[in-house]
Amino acid sequence: MAEPVAQGAESAEERILRLERRVAELEAERAAAAASLADLRASKARLRDREELLTLVMRGPNDGLWDWNPVTKALFLSARLLSIIGFDSDTLHTNTHEWLKIVHPDDRAGYEAKVAEHLKGLTDQFEAEYRVAGPDGAYRWVLSRGLALRGPDGRAYRMAGSIADITDIKRREGELRASEARFRSLIQTAGSIILVLDADGMVVEANREAERAFGGWPVGQSWRELIDEPPDGSFAYQLTVAKAGREIRNFEHAGHDPAGAERVILWNMNRLPEAGGDGAAVICVGQDITRRKRMERALRQAHDELEMRVEERTLDMLRAKEQAELANRAKSEFLANMSHELRTPLNAIIGFASMMESQLVGPLGNPKYQEYARVIVKSSGHLLAVINDILDVAKIEAGKFEIHAQPMDMRDAVESSVMLIRERAFDGGIDLQAEVADDTPPVLADGVRVKQILLNLLSNAVKFTPEGGRVRLSVRPADAARVLAEVSDTGIGMSAEGIELAMQPFGQVDSHLSRRAGGTGLGLPLVRSFVDLHGGDMEIESAEGQGTTVRVYLPVAADAA
Repeated sequence: MAEPVAQGAESAEERILRLERRVAELEAERAAAAASLADLRASKARLRDREELLTLVMRGPNDGLWDWNPVTKALFLSARLLSIIGFDSDTLHTNTHEWLKIVHPDDRAGYEAKVAEHLKGLTDQFEAEYRVAGPDGAYRWVLSRGLALRGPDGRAYRMAGSIADITDIKRREGELRASEARFRSLIQTAGSIILVLDADGMVVEANREAERAFGGWPVGQSWRELIDEPPDGSFAYQLTVAKAGREIRNFEHAGHDPAGAERVILWNMNRLPEAGGDGAAVICVGQDITRRKRMERALRQAHDELEMRVEERTLDMLRAKEQAELANRAKSEFLANMSHELRTPLNAIIGFASMMESQLVGPLGNPKYQEYARVIVKSSGHLLAVINDILDVAKIEAGKFEIHAQPMDMRDAVESSVMLIRERAFDGGIDLQAEVADDTPPVLADGVRVKQILLNLLSNAVKFTPEGGRVRLSVRPADAARVLAEVSDTGIGMSAEGIELAMQPFGQVDSHLSRRAGGTGLGLPLVRSFVDLHGGDMEIESAEGQGTTVRVYLPVAADAA
C-alpha cells in the first residue's frame, strides 16, 4: 500500500507544471530580449547610415558645421569649419563672444542683426555673408546658414548650421563689378552712339552720345521713337537679322535729327552673348557720318566738275593740236613746194658771182669788186646750205623725202666729207683724222645722204672742239649686218639735257663756241632722220668737258652680207 502524501506538500505534478511555466516565461523573456537586441542593432545601423549620410552631405559641398546654444552661448565648431578659416584643429568648443572677435568689424552688426531676427522667428532660415579673420589676420568671406530648434514656448534653445568659404566667389564678383564699371565708363565716354535694345525693342542701356544724338535720355523708349523710319523700314529689317544671330556691319541709315535736319548714321549691330532665341537683346553702335557724307557728295560733285573741265580742256587741246598739226603740215608742204623757187635764184646769184670773181668775161676794174664777189659766193653758199637743210627737214616732216639706196663704198663718202671740212679744221687748229678699216663691206645707202651725215657730224665736231683739240672719223664693221661710222672729238661735250636739246630741230646747246660758230641747230636732227630712213641706228655718248662720240650704224648691202 502506497505511502500517503503529507498534507501541504507540493506534488510532483505540480512541480513539473511550475517548472514548465517558468521555462515558458524564460523562453518568452529570451525571445523578447532577442527581439530587443535585433531592434537595437537595427537602430544602430540606421544611426550609422544617418551619420554617414550627414557626413557625405557636409563633405560634398565642402562646408563646415557649427552648433550653438543661444541660452548658454556655447558654440561648437567642426574641424572642416576651422580649416576653412585657417585654424589647425579637429574641433573647438568656444562661445559667442570669442566668435564675434574674429568677425570683421564692418560686418559684425549685420551678422548679429540677422541672428537676432531668426531667433525671434522673423525668418524661416538664418543666412548671412560676412568676413572672418584667420590666425594670420587675413579675412575670408564665408556664407553661414542655419536653423533654430524651438521649445513649446517658441523660444530657441539650439541653433545649428554650416559655413562655406565664398572668398573666391566674392573676388570674382568684385572683378565682375569692376569690369562692368569699366565697361560702362567706356560706353559713356565712347564717341559713338550705343543703344542696347531688349526683345521688345525698348532701350535698356544707352550712353551720353546717344542722349546727345536723340535730344534726350533714350532709356525706356522704343527705338521706333528714336529712329526716323516706318515700322517696316530698313532699320527694322537689320534689327531682325541681328536678333537672329547675324552680325550687321556698316549699315548706313539716312533720316533726320530732332531738329529735322538730314542725318546719316552708320550702324553696327550684334546680338548680346547672354541673349538667345527669338527674344534676343541687341546692342547697336552707331556713328554719325552726316558730315562725311556731305563731304563725299561735295567731293563727287567737284570730281565730276573737274572731269568735265578736263574733258573740255582735252577737247580744246586736241583741237589746238589738230590746228597746230595742220599749220605745221601746211608750212612743211609750203617749204617743200618752194624748194625750186628758193634754190633757183640763189644758184643764179652764186653762178654769176663766181664768174665775176674769176673775171671770165673780162676785168672788173677795181680790185675791190673781185673781193666783194668772193664774199658773195661764200655767203651765198652758206645760205644755200642753210636753205637745203631747212627744206630737207620740211620734206621729212611732210613725208615727202625719199632716199635712193644702193650699194656704195664708205671710202668715197669719207674722203669727200673730210676734204670739205679739212680747211675749217686747219684754220681752227684742230687735228682731223680719218680711217676706214680694210674689211669694211659696202653699205646699202643713198650716197648723197651718207656724205651729208658724215659732213654734219664732222662739222659739229670741229665747231665744238677748241684749238688744239682732235676730231677722229672711224669706219669699220660693227657686226655681220651693219657698218659703224664713228665720229669722236675732244670738245666741250654735252650733258644729258644738252643731248636731248641738240636732237630737237633748231635746238642748240648754249656755249661760247656755238655762239661764235653759229648754225641752225639742224645738223643732228637731220642725221637722225637720214639714219632712220636708211633703217639704221644712232647713238650719242657725251659728257661736259670730256668730248662727244656719235655712232651711226648703216645696213650692209645684201650682196656683201
